[in-house]
Amino acid sequence: MFNTKGQEIKTGGGTPKSLQAGVVYAHIFDGSVRTAKSGKKSLELILEGPALENFEGWSIDKANPEGPKFKGQSSRVSATIYTDQFNSDSPAKNEIIYKLLFIASELGLRDDADNVQANTIEEWATKVINILKGHNLYFFLKGTEEEYNGKTIIKLSLPKYKFASADESSLDKFDKNNQYHYKALASKPISGFEPATDDFEM
Repeated sequence: MFNTKGQEIKTGGGTPKSLQAGVVYAHIFDGSVRTAKSGKKSLELILEGPALENFEGWSIDKANPEGPKFKGQSSRVSATIYTDQFNSDSPAKNEIIYKLLFIASELGLRDDADNVQANTIEEWATKVINILKGHNLYFFLKGTEEEYNGKTIIKLSLPKYKFASADESSLDKFDKNNQYHYKALASKPISGFEPATDDFEM
């Protein structure tokens, strides 16, 4: 006889720890300028959504899984493509400066950002990010599916324009079927069960 009294069932997966592609309400938690092997540089931001009740997010420090956790959903976001114009202080040429100044303007912090003095783009970005941290805005997050260790992961990035606003209605409405909003992995047709290439053949 079956008796299910007092047996717990797991309900759903709960709230995902990561921010999802689409329009999100979040703030800059941290960020940095990354350098590619080619010497080009890009801006990466860590965004965190509002604190959630009974929620334990990702570890803030990956190397310390027992340490403090994010209080809201969080994700690393590629804020710019890699550029070789990182030494220019012109927002028209240097997308790293453009993105951070635009966010500062939306937050009403442009004057504070303009007062920052620095010798390198890394130093400038760190100082400006410190001014912008913790202030919520709407961000438009593009999603790109990538294969990593046999799993599909979704990389998030900011579009070139219309990527952040104090007013949600001024951002595009997210459409997962629009390739400029979300790029799914091209599905490979399966032609049989044999491996296409044999790694052991030399």
